[in-house]
Amino acid sequence: MRVSSLITFSFILSIVLSLGCGQSDAPGSPAHSTGQLPPKVVFTVSPTSAAPGTDFHVDASDASSQFGEVVLRWDFEDDGVWDTDFSTERVATHAYTSPGYKKIRLEVRDDRQINATTTREVFVTSNEMVHIPAGEFVMGSLGGVGNDDERPSHKVFLDAFQMGKYEVTNQRYVEFLNATGKNVADAGHPLIDLNISPIKRRGASYSIAKKWADHPVVGVTWYGANAYAQWAGGRLPTETEWEKAARGTDEREFPWGEQWLAANANSWEFGRQATAPVGSHQQGASFYGVEDLAGNVYEWVADWYAKDYYQTSPARNPKGPNSGEGRVLRGGSWAELANAQQ
Repeated sequence: MRVSSLITFSFILSIVLSLGCGQSDAPGSPAHSTGQLPPKVVFTVSPTSAAPGTDFHVDASDASSQFGEVVLRWDFEDDGVWDTDFSTERVATHAYTSPGYKKIRLEVRDDRQINATTTREVFVTSNEMVHIPAGEFVMGSLGGVGNDDERPSHKVFLDAFQMGKYEVTNQRYVEFLNATGKNVADAGHPLIDLNISPIKRRGASYSIAKKWADHPVVGVTWYGANAYAQWAGGRLPTETEWEKAARGTDEREFPWGEQWLAANANSWEFGRQATAPVGSHQQGASFYGVEDLAGNVYEWVADWYAKDYYQTSPARNPKGPNSGEGRVLRGGSWAELANAQQ
């Protein structure tokens, strides 16, 4: 769906980071009730934040017991399902496929069959980029599908480009605000409306509660999206780039195919009725693997809006009108129904 706006919710590509600390079993656990010292259960993890697909290295070399050798096992999702069996192996690696906070649990057992556990937290960042190859695709909608300003359908050639796999998170936008130290663009335009965002300002710094850290940032103006993209070393995609990343080359109606599937997007039908952590609907990824291009939150693009632009746009690398009264938002929102998610 195309939307013209000057100030609204917003999002783009992204990243985030954090780390946790370990905490051993508290008194009252089986190890303490025996009156004996439990095993020493510690481990390190490196890195503490990384992109999806990156190996996290865990090392429990310092785990020990006064009562003989220890064996250990790992649960990399802290979901109650152990990913390894007990063994004397002290090091392991694990990669995650989705962004967000992940908790790693280690359990150590000594010769007395006394166990102790600890956890550490890592953050899987959301700044992974997807390569969109050069080539032609069909942009726009056929008659009877979409809105009038999305017609006619027409062939467009684009050079290759990179697109963020995930929407920009609150945590990443907080890092941007704290790095630049201001909430206004150079021309005086506001970057983000903190009245509708979970991001908070305290004194001269900005922060975000952990439960919202991996959700897409909202309340961002076009100027705030553009400033963030430049700070992150990129730029906003053009509207045509956004549509190719979402649609691919087979003229599909939705990022994942021809049929609307409520489970594939965080729209009103899905039932959450609030933003979701980025990457929560991997099954709704687009032709090229970009996520949340339907539902969750709208995305700003670089173009000025013109109702008739699809009728006059060039056939190679279009960049939108030279001027206008508003900028283009694409995608859909958690607060809208399926017919607004195209």
